[in-house]
Amino acid sequence: MLILAVDTTTRFGSVALVNGEEVRAEVNYASPSSHSRQVFRAVDDLIRLAGLKFDQLEGLAVAAGPGSFTGVRIGLSLVKALALASGRPVASVSALEALAWKLILPGAGLIVPMIDARKGEVFAGAYSAGGVGLQEVIPAGAYNPSSFLVQLPASGPLSFIGTGAELYRSLIDEKIGTRALFWNRSFHIAAEVGLLGQRLLAGGQGLSPADLQPIYYRKSQAEEKKTVRTE
Repeated sequence: MLILAVDTTTRFGSVALVNGEEVRAEVNYASPSSHSRQVFRAVDDLIRLAGLKFDQLEGLAVAAGPGSFTGVRIGLSLVKALALASGRPVASVSALEALAWKLILPGAGLIVPMIDARKGEVFAGAYSAGGVGLQEVIPAGAYNPSSFLVQLPASGPLSFIGTGAELYRSLIDEKIGTRALFWNRSFHIAAEVGLLGQRLLAGGQGLSPADLQPIYYRKSQAEEKKTVRTE
């Protein structure tokens, strides 16, 4: 199944074409502010460089969050529009799970993706790699970095990845010590979103545009202000 995958959850934006277990093409970019221009251009470049037409796509996949509220909305809006125009099913993928997928490697131990959530928090979870993929060990959510790190096992290697792990590396070193592993891996995840999306679509877990919802784990700043005014 030929799938277009989109990720705009962090400043490391990316789009990819995935067919089965093969990543056919990928376009990565850095977006210090909004993805609104870059992601549309990236999709156009991807389709053109791959020598394909949009109607050849059989499905779509998107990182539905967590991450930047603005980035998540832009990615979801783009994929919803493409799905409505094409009638193709959509796979909704966790950005944390896609990051963890990068570290299914010998010796990685428990995989710990962390995304900077701002306001002194991280979006994080912990996963073990098994024969059928990833199993959630610590539930994905929004955490204070210190309170999250103390929940991790007291023995065995722990592999960290993501903008949150990058930002709080000194704290991780302090709390985890030499058990903390930092692998040289890109934070662009559209390829992994496509590979995970492929599994969901093949298993009949595709969504319609109306059913596609963001993964936030906490209220947006606008929602928090609205709650304060209401109270």
